[in-house]
Amino acid sequence: SSSAVRSSSIAFCRGGKLACLIEGEVDEEAMLAGSTFPIKPPALIARAKQVLEAGVGTKDGGECLAPDFEFCAAVVGPLGREEYLAALGTFKLEDAFPDINPNYYGFRVDPFEPNRVWFMSRSTATHTGPLLGKPP
Repeated sequence: SSSAVRSSSIAFCRGGKLACLIEGEVDEEAMLAGSTFPIKPPALIARAKQVLEAGVGTKDGGECLAPDFEFCAAVVGPLGREEYLAALGTFKLEDAFPDINPNYYGFRVDPFEPNRVWFMSRSTATHTGPLLGKPP
C-alpha cells in the first residue's frame, strides 16, 4: 500500500526502538502486519524450512508438496508434482556430493506477496561421486 512507503528519510520511533526508512523504502513491518494472508510470517518461514528439510519433496515422496504443485523456472517448466519429482530423482546430488551443505540464510517473507518466502543459499560440496552418469 502507498501509505507503507515513506517519503522522507527522517528517523522515527516505533515500539520503543528507533527505525530509519530511506526515501522510497517500504515499511515491511507495517505491510506484513496489514496482510490478510492467513499464515503469519514466522509460521510461513517455519513451513518453508520444513519443505527444505524434506528435500523439496525428494526425501518424503512429495508429501510436503501440494497436489497441484507446479515448478516453473526460467528455462524449465511448468512441471507438475510427479514430473518434478521424477526429474529431481535423476540428479542424485547426494551421491555426487555426499558432503553437500546448502548453507541457507536470510529467510524472510515478501511484504508485497505475503504468501512467498525468500531466502539465500551458498552451497558447499565436494564432488566425489558420479553425476548424471559421469565421474567426478
